[in-house]
Amino acid sequence: ALARGGRTNDEIEDFSRGKSRRYQPLLGSGTGGSSSIYGMICERFFPGDVTPRQYFRNPGESTVPDEWPITYEEMRPWYAAAEKLLGVRGQRDPLRPQLAEESLPAAPPFSSANQVLVDYLNGRGLHPYHVPMACDYVDGCATCQSYLCDRSCKNDSARNCVLPAITEHGAHLLTECRVVGLDADSSTVRKVKCESLDGPVSLTGKVVALAAGALISPVLLLNSRSGDWPRGLANGSDLVGRNLMRHLVDLIEVWPERGFKTMAPNKEIGLNDFYFMDGQKYGTIQSFGPMPPVELLTNGPGLGKKAMHLVDPVVRLVYERFFNGGLVLAAMMEDLPYMDNRVLPFDGASTDGRQRLRMHYRIQPNEIERRAVFMKQIKSVTKPFRKLNLRGAQDNRALAHVCGTCRFGADPKTSVLDPQNRAHEVDNLYVVDTSYFPSSAGLNPSLTVGANALRVAAHINEAHFPT
Repeated sequence: ALARGGRTNDEIEDFSRGKSRRYQPLLGSGTGGSSSIYGMICERFFPGDVTPRQYFRNPGESTVPDEWPITYEEMRPWYAAAEKLLGVRGQRDPLRPQLAEESLPAAPPFSSANQVLVDYLNGRGLHPYHVPMACDYVDGCATCQSYLCDRSCKNDSARNCVLPAITEHGAHLLTECRVVGLDADSSTVRKVKCESLDGPVSLTGKVVALAAGALISPVLLLNSRSGDWPRGLANGSDLVGRNLMRHLVDLIEVWPERGFKTMAPNKEIGLNDFYFMDGQKYGTIQSFGPMPPVELLTNGPGLGKKAMHLVDPVVRLVYERFFNGGLVLAAMMEDLPYMDNRVLPFDGASTDGRQRLRMHYRIQPNEIERRAVFMKQIKSVTKPFRKLNLRGAQDNRALAHVCGTCRFGADPKTSVLDPQNRAHEVDNLYVVDTSYFPSSAGLNPSLTVGANALRVAAHINEAHFPT
């Protein structure tokens, strides 16, 4: 059922707090990867996001770098190309006037429900805008996230990249085929090992581009041990799987007016007035969309499933009456990389064909302090409204923006990949998902990972296929 809905059925064992917990993350899977169920927000990072360390007064033991190995100016043309490829529509952030000359196609106007909040924020001297979305907004568009789009208005990797590659450029797609490891000698990947419904499959190629996501890509490398690679492929630095980041996200549901109630799609507002404050970085505030179904609140791990199931009808009535119908905002804050926050292969063998992995992620004092300041600002802004705070930053199941586990950099001792996303120690291996992020920034990663993939593709074409 999960696979039919575009979700992964992989399982995570979280050992962050002593006793391990198992759960299935809310991540997309299948053709196009996790973008099949993403929320479509596609926004450029700030220039300061690629010179991150200066914006954190007390980074502690974080490995957040002084700067990325590429500049923001190097990314600008690739951002523009990715916006065009994904059909991004919306407004530019008014706090970044340098982007005004690179306008985007317009999104539909704010809904009446959102306009109330936009007018209030403008009245407070803040700068709300229509967040850029990779969406075609066909009639009846629900700006869907966490599930597959049935109206062909979500511009994702499958629709905008994989399908044209197959129909126009001769690419081949192997369905229901799982990569389980890479065979390599001391400098070159020789074979990609797969398992399909028909049995084992081996693939060879001049270049191998790995884009299985920041959870699975490092696990594949760690599982690809050999005499040449006793700690895992491309892991001479012992950094593969480390420096895991995922963003810290809290939800705030607000009712801007007495008697306000909306169930309409409302993923529209962006606000970055608190992204930088007093020399520190925090994060963004954006529309989350409608509240999740009550089942997601009553059936999660650690909530006493049996007891909650008994009161489901009561919970549903209370939920629908008092806790639904508002505008849900996501307060998304940048988290920092740490060596001990990591992903690892699962110790035991799989008996049902599912991928399993182990994860350790704990919020550190720097994040706790910044989150308190960030949430205080949001509380002040939303003070006039009835609201409901759903604290989710501590929830390790929130992995939609997971990144950092194969960071890029100039020094092979402190990074896995070089500035072109090629593994330092493997001549023909590239990792092009969010694993490469050396810091997480405070915005959605979708556009940046897409823009960087175009940048790396141009390099691969020039370096490996010059004719």
